[in-house]
Amino acid sequence: MSSARERILEAAKAAFSERGFDGVSMEEIAQRAGVRKPLIYYYFPSKEVLFEEVWNRALEELENHIFKEVENENYYVRKIKRFLRAYIDFVTSRKVLSKVIEKERASVLDESGQGDVWKRLKRRYDDFLNRVAQLIEEGKKNELVNPEIDSQTAAKLITEALAASTTSGSVLKSIESFILSGLMGRTEP
Repeated sequence: MSSARERILEAAKAAFSERGFDGVSMEEIAQRAGVRKPLIYYYFPSKEVLFEEVWNRALEELENHIFKEVENENYYVRKIKRFLRAYIDFVTSRKVLSKVIEKERASVLDESGQGDVWKRLKRRYDDFLNRVAQLIEEGKKNELVNPEIDSQTAAKLITEALAASTTSGSVLKSIESFILSGLMGRTEP
């Protein structure tokens, strides 16, 4: 891969994390990357395609970080705790990537009148949410997660709560405890 291409991607990632997709121009990305604007278009035919590459890389890195942590864990309670801690670690240690996801999640999930690239972005995010939902389903099958919990809704709540949590460690620890008790607590009839 070209080092110019990687510089463009790094510059785009930083710019999108600071001001979001709509707040960034290709000219700004070119200046940050130290390249001429036509070179960006050589690698990426549009800002949407450039953002798609940044988005996909951010989600891939998030997935690698959190799911690698739990892949060899067989005991579900430890698995879900490791998942939550890995997610919190990602949010706190990889702030630029977390901000890219957080700033544009609502736009990606909004399906009103957006083109093919945005539909692919949404499908990619939905794939990520499905992996989180599968983890919750695993707990339901093991009778450790409340069977009344909708896995897709829980996955959305967990990811939004953790991704938006750029606060202190004690607040994140409280959010982790809240999520665990919500998943594993039983509701009385």
